[in-house]
Amino acid sequence: MKIIADLHTHTVASGHAYSTVNEMAQEASRKGLLALALTDHGPALPGGPHLYHFGAMRFIPPWISGVRIL
Repeated sequence: MKIIADLHTHTVASGHAYSTVNEMAQEASRKGLLALALTDHGPALPGGPHLYHFGAMRFIPPWISGVRIL
């Protein structure tokens, strides 16, 4: 089975992950993935990003390194 997307990823904003969106997209492209879904923790969880983080996500480009960002 060929995996074409990762639909559950966390960025450094979630507090326990180690990669930025750009780093994740570059690695996903290198591995042949077509899409990544960003699923950072909500602000109510300990270590979760502030609500402003989620508003700012609308500025993330829909495509990075040839990978669709969801």
